[in-house]
Amino acid sequence: MADRAAAEAALRGCPTLADAIVGGLRLAPPWSVVDVVVQDEFTHDVVFAPDGGDPAAIVLDCT
Repeated sequence: MADRAAAEAALRGCPTLADAIVGGLRLAPPWSVVDVVVQDEFTHDVVFAPDGGDPAAIVLDCT
């Protein structure tokens, strides 16, 4: 299983979605965006998961 705690630490505190994407890709294995759920025109949930098919996921609420 990919290290979810390391991924949470890398993504927590990222000031922008772009920073979160770069931070996730720097992990080993890399975590990347696998889905975006549009809540309304202002709010999107961005789902990150590790490359390689691990079922772990982290969801960021982007407003």
